[in-house]
Amino acid sequence: MSVWAVIAHYGESAATLATIASLRAGSVQPDEILVIDNQGDFPQEGARAATPGRNLGFAGAIALGASEALRAGAEWVWFLNNDAEVAAGCLQALLAAGDDEPRAGLLTPVIEHEAGGIWYAGGTVDARRMAVGHEVVVAAQGAYDTGYATGCAVLARGVFLRDVGSADEALFMYFEDVEWSLRARARGWRVMVVPSARVRHSVARRRGRRVWSPTAVYLLTRNRLVLARRAGRMCPALAPAVSWGLRQWIKGLAWRDGGRIRRAFFAGLRDGIRGRGGPPPTGFARRRP
Repeated sequence: MSVWAVIAHYGESAATLATIASLRAGSVQPDEILVIDNQGDFPQEGARAATPGRNLGFAGAIALGASEALRAGAEWVWFLNNDAEVAAGCLQALLAAGDDEPRAGLLTPVIEHEAGGIWYAGGTVDARRMAVGHEVVVAAQGAYDTGYATGCAVLARGVFLRDVGSADEALFMYFEDVEWSLRARARGWRVMVVPSARVRHSVARRRGRRVWSPTAVYLLTRNRLVLARRAGRMCPALAPAVSWGLRQWIKGLAWRDGGRIRRAFFAGLRDGIRGRGGPPPTGFARRRP
């Protein structure tokens, strides 16, 4: 069995190196670790790197990594954020669950906050309003179906990738995992949570509240509406998208970042309604460290 791990690198190299170290410490290790270097500065320690020459976003990194892995004959491809710390038995548990269920196309571990507690134990999707959420209570002892698999640490079967394809590169980042999961389920594949597999994830918070950068606000607003537009459900999705964006604006005022978040939100509304994909406008791009 050939298993590849694909890590999208953007941000601090130390985080990516820590993710690689956790993979190397696993009870079962991937045969190949490929870093998609969206930033162009990965030190290439402990893993092979592919540098596309521009920031492809998480979705583009998944697509490039999947292409490389499948070309090499990988049977499984594990896609990870570069701030995901993998528990020792994580990959072993995911692969065992995949062996038990041949129609499991996407398998995800339970994901914990860096500071403790569960961040993700399954995903909910209201397809009419294109509203998504995280479950924070493990639903069963064994693997169970879920609405969508978060892209933080998702294991994809090679046969599934050849049938359904990879994440939608036009979404760049955010909601690409939702679209991918919905497409998987529409083709008869199962999307499953494996509670015996665990990953720890760094989530940005201030005073205990989840905070989003202006780039994230833009992409979350835009991509939600892009998917709603494709499904012919723009009207029911618009009001909750506006409500969510206004909440982020109010939170941003408290951190003295309200102006940038407001501009990002309205640009996301405009581009989502138009169905625009691709990278975010340069004015919202995350600053390199």
